[in-house]
Amino acid sequence: MANIVFKKSGLTAIWTGNEESILELGEIHDLDLDYGCRMGNCTACQQPILSGDVDYPNGHTGEPDEGCALLCCCQPKGDADVVISA
Repeated sequence: MANIVFKKSGLTAIWTGNEESILELGEIHDLDLDYGCRMGNCTACQQPILSGDVDYPNGHTGEPDEGCALLCCCQPKGDADVVISA
């Protein structure tokens, strides 16, 4: 299990692996995060990663900027903690 830290929001949430994405984890904890398509196509959910690494197990159709992640379709890579700007 990894901790996902939403820096600006002040939330640290535990990734259990039951969530589809980091976006979904934020929503479970009542965070209001931007998104559009939930497939990574529109990139509205893009956020800077301050530390850690993410993976896209189901793929994505858009390309995040360098150092950013598409929250709607990414998951933490392994058990390492991830800190995102949101």
